[in-house]
Amino acid sequence: MELLVATFILTFGLLAAAQIVYAAINSASLARAKGNITIVAQDKLEFLADLYARNPGAAELADGEHGPDLVQIVNPITNTVMDRFRINWQVRAVSDPRPGKILAAKQVVVVVMPINAANQDNYKAFHNKAAVVAGIFSQRHE
Repeated sequence: MELLVATFILTFGLLAAAQIVYAAINSASLARAKGNITIVAQDKLEFLADLYARNPGAAELADGEHGPDLVQIVNPITNTVMDRFRINWQVRAVSDPRPGKILAAKQVVVVVMPINAANQDNYKAFHNKAAVVAGIFSQRHE
């Protein structure tokens, strides 16, 4: 009888430990995916900000929808693709609340979506997340 009770306790203990390990693996996967997608989104926004500083009339900064750009994150050790992303961005003029005034500025919204190898959306709860970052670019006046 004691052996049966001990086996019962051990079984449920191992099941609980397995659930904790599964949750930890999912959490690590989500953290990696969120970190990668945030880096990709911020990198695109910084690229567009630099482009605006050098050439405000560039085609990538014309008002409207742009993209998609496709990005892959590759593990440098195994040379395998870890994540794939599709980047789209929207550019529009920044309105001025003062009548008759136009600001020389652009609002840019970058949307990064995880995709699979077939370039289809790859959103899975607890695994992949989309990212949206925005910025306003204006010329420096000295």
